[in-house]
Amino acid sequence: MGRAIRRSLFDEVSERLHVSTTALVAIVVGAVTLYLFCRRKGAPSRPSTIVRRPLNAPKTEGEQSDVMTRIKQSGFVGKKVCIAWEVLHDGKAWKADGKALSVLQFYAFTSEVYLMCCIRNADDKKRIIGLVNGIDGIERHRVLFCTTQKGYEAFTRQIDPSLLITNDPAQVSFLKRIIQTLVLVEGSGAVGNNVLCVPSVAALAVDTE
Repeated sequence: MGRAIRRSLFDEVSERLHVSTTALVAIVVGAVTLYLFCRRKGAPSRPSTIVRRPLNAPKTEGEQSDVMTRIKQSGFVGKKVCIAWEVLHDGKAWKADGKALSVLQFYAFTSEVYLMCCIRNADDKKRIIGLVNGIDGIERHRVLFCTTQKGYEAFTRQIDPSLLITNDPAQVSFLKRIIQTLVLVEGSGAVGNNVLCVPSVAALAVDTE
């Protein structure tokens, strides 16, 4: 009894269509490639679910309140805090009807405060030291003096505080990528999730009761 010889599918098809096996393989590969191309081209693109906010977009009220909440809940107790002297004193008296002194006293007592002062001469330095002398928590080596606003940027970058309180918008714009949280006093327009703008230093007062 003769042994049956199995023939491949390609042999059967090529014999019936009168084409070679090589040509048939080429046809099949081409058909599969065309199918995959059409399927990929016709598939609808999935819309992006990520909404990106422009860098110059104003900060939302919720983001502003998050920073204020941290301040009001004493979120910077025990941390490094840099404060620009101009936020607290106008050269004649403590700002915000004297409330600026209370704000300084609170942060000096609860945090590691670095007071940054831009002065014109030795008399300015002597006057500032006299004003802060005796405030509990203020240490002489943390009262820093410079003659230009650029000195504030150098101080802040070196200290790397958790909170910077200043009234200079340019300083905030430069340091907001470096410092965790910044407060711009008596200013507006500073953009950043970590920037809070307040009309007066009195807004930073913390109720200790």
